[in-house]
Amino acid sequence: MLLLVFFQLAGIAVAAYFFFNNGFTVRHTFALLFIVWGITAFFEIFIVLSRSETDYRMAWMLFVAVLPVLGAVYYLLFANKRTTHRQKVKMKRYEQALPPFPSKPETKAALEQACPIGSKISNYLENNASAAVYQETSIEYFPLGDEAFPVMLRELWAAKHFIFFEYFIIAPGKMWDEIHKILLAKVKEGVDVRLVYDDFGNLGNTPVDFADKLNKEGIKAHVFSPIHPFLNVKMNNRDHRKILVVDGHTGFTGGINIADEYINKVERFGHWKDNCILLKGRGVDGLTRLFLRNWIATFEHDWKVDFSQYESQKYIAEIGGYPQSDGFLQPYGDLPFDYESVGERVYLSILSRAEKYVYMSTPYLILDDQLRDAMTLAASEGLDIRLLVPGVPDKRRIFQLTRLNYGPLLAAGVKIYEYTPGFVHQKMFVSDDTIATDGTINLDYRSLYLHLECGTLIMKSRAVDNMKQDFLATIQVSHEVTLEEWNGWRKKKAFEWALLRLLAPLL
Repeated sequence: MLLLVFFQLAGIAVAAYFFFNNGFTVRHTFALLFIVWGITAFFEIFIVLSRSETDYRMAWMLFVAVLPVLGAVYYLLFANKRTTHRQKVKMKRYEQALPPFPSKPETKAALEQACPIGSKISNYLENNASAAVYQETSIEYFPLGDEAFPVMLRELWAAKHFIFFEYFIIAPGKMWDEIHKILLAKVKEGVDVRLVYDDFGNLGNTPVDFADKLNKEGIKAHVFSPIHPFLNVKMNNRDHRKILVVDGHTGFTGGINIADEYINKVERFGHWKDNCILLKGRGVDGLTRLFLRNWIATFEHDWKVDFSQYESQKYIAEIGGYPQSDGFLQPYGDLPFDYESVGERVYLSILSRAEKYVYMSTPYLILDDQLRDAMTLAASEGLDIRLLVPGVPDKRRIFQLTRLNYGPLLAAGVKIYEYTPGFVHQKMFVSDDTIATDGTINLDYRSLYLHLECGTLIMKSRAVDNMKQDFLATIQVSHEVTLEEWNGWRKKKAFEWALLRLLAPLL
């Protein structure tokens, strides 16, 4: 970002030197300024007419005003949310990839009876994200990737029909090596193995020809949105999901990627605190549908998939039938192409409907007005609102921006804890012993508005209590930040925080 400012100022200095040494008059200078102002005005109007959130637009308008030319270029590359023709086509493919799968009426009725508040959030997800609510599913919560990884290996070895992988990061190392070994064995057994990873998420990690090598090994692999800066300026929409499906009846999701720091085999930013959930049963259909919709819409447009060949019902007998229901769950996805901020709406609904408490975990805290107001209002009304964030940063400026956002929250009574042993990567809300959501959606602009994301709404399940107990145990080894402490930081970081506040939606 500082380089942008430097190049802009350098460009102005070079232009001024050239002008005044080649006979340019004040009149020429005003003509040049008029052109620059015209470009700025065009982009300001362009941003105003966009359908982005208000504070997101305001921040970008200010940025473009300060850096008229480079700011506009940066906006086009990384923040323009205007739907292009290509994206409209892609959105249509998502809608047509699989027909909507409605919830069972008896499941909806049971949820309404057992958890009326959860039923309302569930209705929103079905109406706006084509997400069905399920029973007949067991839910196992893992508070660390270290604990989830051996179970992932066990379930992969048990695969007989198909394996679906969709991860933001798949990096070489112990974790991937063990998974890769299993995938190669399963390909030889005739198992259909499909894998998607994000290109930007793997910059500097995986080789450029990683997907090609996997395809030669029999693994059907695709890289999501390959980065070609000179061919495609729309680089802001990334696939940030974490989904693993085995034979339609077993699924993993949550915060962990496929890289050694997520299972604490290497230490990058202290102890890595992340989580994962294992689903077995009918609810896995929701994860399978998310994967297949993305696969068809992005890579295999002409595939007329027969979902009956991938749903849990086809192979559930192989693991003894559907398990006894452990409450209700609803896997859901969030797309950047439809202007419906599903992940944020779920968070806002939980905050607005809570009666006792909301416990939240996020690695990054870059809040818009809606989320900030919802948190402060809930705390001001006397609810127990707690927030867990990293104590050791993975990105220094984002860490400072996270701390900058503490002020209004602390003043309203929100309790904020920094995880002293290291980095918190989990994205989790738990409320009133009845509702929780866990997935990939950070509390920042990019995750809420620009990425493909996923989450799982969990209601009236033992897993909700397990998530609550994990949160409470984690804050015992964390540092609670006070308002006085934050005010001390603000005095020392006044200038840096002022710049970061301006740049918040850009990061």
